[in-house]
Amino acid sequence: MEHKKELEELNKKSLEKIDEYIKTKGNLDKDHHEKLSEAKHKWQSSWTDLMDVLMYLERIEL
Repeated sequence: MEHKKELEELNKKSLEKIDEYIKTKGNLDKDHHEKLSEAKHKWQSSWTDLMDVLMYLERIEL
């Protein structure tokens, strides 16, 4: 369970770093903004999948 909390914090920090990076780049054109939004969505989807797997592994006690 402790590892899960550490991973959640890592995910949160990663998303914050991405947002900080975007701010340093100024205004993005529409195409880049859409690609970035899609990438963040994929990141969150993958994160959810990882958490599902970890919960499953905890249940079967691996």
